[in-house]
Amino acid sequence: MKAAMLWLNGWGMSNEAWRGMRSQFPECEHAVPDLSRADRPEAFYEIARQAALSTASLPLIAVGWSLGGMLAQRLAAEGLAVGLVLIGTTARFVRPREERRLGWLDAQVQRMERALYADRTGVMRTFWQSMFTAEERQRDRADPSVSFCDAWPLSALAAGLSYLREEDLRPLLGSITCPTLVIHGTADGICPYAAGEELAARIPAARLKAIDGGGHALPLVHRQAVAEAIKRMVEHGVESSS
Repeated sequence: MKAAMLWLNGWGMSNEAWRGMRSQFPECEHAVPDLSRADRPEAFYEIARQAALSTASLPLIAVGWSLGGMLAQRLAAEGLAVGLVLIGTTARFVRPREERRLGWLDAQVQRMERALYADRTGVMRTFWQSMFTAEERQRDRADPSVSFCDAWPLSALAAGLSYLREEDLRPLLGSITCPTLVIHGTADGICPYAAGEELAARIPAARLKAIDGGGHALPLVHRQAVAEAIKRMVEHGVESSS
C-alpha cells in the first residue's frame, strides 16, 4: 500500500532518531515535523496536525514515540490516520499517587522543569541515561551522545514538560478506530509498561507488542524489532482494513 508515514518524536529528541527507521519503508512517503519549533503546549499538536494534513493525498500512518505518541493518539482520534503506531507512550503522563505504576507524579515534572532552567546539561544527561536499561548501557547498544536527546531550545523543552503535565487522552481512546500497534519495553523507565498495557486495553483495534527487557529508547536500541513489527502491522492490519 502506498502510504505516508508521519514520524513524531519524543521530548527533546533529534529527528535523526528516525533516520534508520524511515529507511526501512522505501515505498512510503515520509513526514518528520520539527517539534522543536513549539514554544507553548498547544503548538505541539498544531505542528503535528499541519504535517498530517500536508499528506492528505495519501493514507496516513502516524508513528509516535513518547510525547510524539500522545500527539499521534489525538490525530487518530480526529480521524486523520488509517494506522497508528504508539512506541513507549501513554495516554496520560502524570498520575495521582495511587496510579504511580502508570506514570509520573505532577510534582516530579514540576521539579524537572525548575531544574531545567538551573542545570539544563545535568537534566538532559540524567534523562538520557534513564532512557536505557542498565543492560542496554552495559552492552553499549545505545548511541552515547546525549546531544541526541538535547536537540530542542529551552523554550520547547519547557513547553513540552507543560504539555506532558496537561494532556489527557484517556477520554479519546475509545474513539480511535484505526488499526493500532502499541510497542512498549517491559523495563521502560520513562513511560511504564503498564501505561502501554492501558493503551492496548482501551483502544478498540489495538494490539500490544512487548519488547522484553526493553527500555524507553526502543527506536534506537531495538530498531530492527520495532521496524519489523511496524511492517507486519502495515501489511496485515492497515492494508486489510483499507
